[in-house]
Amino acid sequence: MKINNNDETRSRLVNLDFLRGLFIILALDQHFTYYINMWYVDYFRDTMALTSTYAVHFPMIGKQVSSDFFNHLLAIVFTPWVSQIYLTMAAFNLAKKDQVTFGIEMLGKFKIFGLIFLYFVLENFIVAPNTGQAISFYPIMLWMVILGLISVIYKYIGIRGVLVFTLLAMLRFVIPVEYLSDFFEEVIQNRIHPGFEYDARFEYFVLSGCLGFIMGYVHYHMPLYKHKKDFLFAGLGALLVLIYVVIGDTFVVPLDDFFSTEHDLARTFSGTAYIIGIQAILISAFLWMERKNIKLNVPLINWVGMYSLMIFALHRILFVKLIAPISIMIGSLTGRTLGASIVEIYIYVFITLAICYFVKVSPIGDIILQRKK
Repeated sequence: MKINNNDETRSRLVNLDFLRGLFIILALDQHFTYYINMWYVDYFRDTMALTSTYAVHFPMIGKQVSSDFFNHLLAIVFTPWVSQIYLTMAAFNLAKKDQVTFGIEMLGKFKIFGLIFLYFVLENFIVAPNTGQAISFYPIMLWMVILGLISVIYKYIGIRGVLVFTLLAMLRFVIPVEYLSDFFEEVIQNRIHPGFEYDARFEYFVLSGCLGFIMGYVHYHMPLYKHKKDFLFAGLGALLVLIYVVIGDTFVVPLDDFFSTEHDLARTFSGTAYIIGIQAILISAFLWMERKNIKLNVPLINWVGMYSLMIFALHRILFVKLIAPISIMIGSLTGRTLGASIVEIYIYVFITLAICYFVKVSPIGDIILQRKK
């Protein structure tokens, strides 16, 4: 496999599609579990039926729903970095073009980043249970900011600028960035809405974006390292993971609130080392497999990887506004409340993917937008 020819640059990396698809599915698992955790606290709206057809749900109002052992195990393993690696792989793809070509195309990329950012702002208002959460700052919005910032640096300074930016980003462990973020969150909560969350903080994610861009740049533009780079990045990743093993704190996920500790590891040096290290190891391993023509092409997972943005854009709306309310209604007829077992969660995941597939292959989008083919 040649690293730097034009045909490969234009082609997709099958193994990264597989990884992207796998982690989107795990993200759906995490998100749906959280919504069920908090459904009877924040999201239940059918109060007028609680004393009649929805009486089975009445004892659950105000209570959080716990997950089962197997779903909880997935959360402990993947939660710290499942929302980070998607950004890392997006930044990896961002590095495909040389600096001159990238500069020419950057305006188009910024339009895409801006439209994606705007869409997810609007999506927040659709799915959020209150105004504070509707105006909150969540990961995919931050990803667009980080990708845009890296793009500007690469266009005007080049890869050396990205390397310097990476070093500067590491200063977050020296200067009190966390306190500034806390102050910003408190100001918005006190002056606008107490439900606001500065959930996806710049300092938590920026190094993942830098890692992805650097790995992508070496992959696409430094053919002399094509046989060494995967081992170099994986070795560095192993050293970083070792730091966490030696001095890091145990990561804990409450059974009844999958989001409450999501960024705990990202707050610390050892935890960040683990997040960066495990991503470097995993991406390097899958790139090495691709170079050896060992390609993981699992139809469902790779399809999710190829259309990950569409699925990510629709999944919360589908679950909060369609799937969960129908499940609540069915539960009222069968005498069961909403549950967060791994079986139930993945039924919802596969229903979501089926709907997304229908949206993709059907002419419904063209009909709604009145586009002529």
